[in-house]
Amino acid sequence: MGEWHHPEHYTAAAKGYAIEAMRAEIAVFIERVLPSLREAARSLGYALAVHGSLARDLDLIAVPWTDEAGSPDALIAAIADATKAQTGWGHLPSAGEFTPKPHGRTAVMMVASFNLQLDISITPRKETT
Repeated sequence: MGEWHHPEHYTAAAKGYAIEAMRAEIAVFIERVLPSLREAARSLGYALAVHGSLARDLDLIAVPWTDEAGSPDALIAAIADATKAQTGWGHLPSAGEFTPKPHGRTAVMMVASFNLQLDISITPRKETT
């Protein structure tokens, strides 16, 4: 996981360039866009954190932080809107379908810019009675 597979015709120099270009784009996104995404998540009762290798995409994990945490659908819509406001992107390539993950997590991929995808994992809310 986290390893980027390059086309067979890439030389070592081309692979190095592609990796550094992706890392630079991720760094700019974290600096310029991530604060808006965190604010959008916070407004719905979630904490949003970076995790993973930062090698080929940006892995984010959203954790319900308040008793009033919104739905995963509302969270993803808010993150998409915040991304669109900053980059002009924020598209869900899989029509917003969530992929089940271990321990009740769900995940969705979002196109965040021309070359960058967000892999957003959401931990489940605890239903209170």
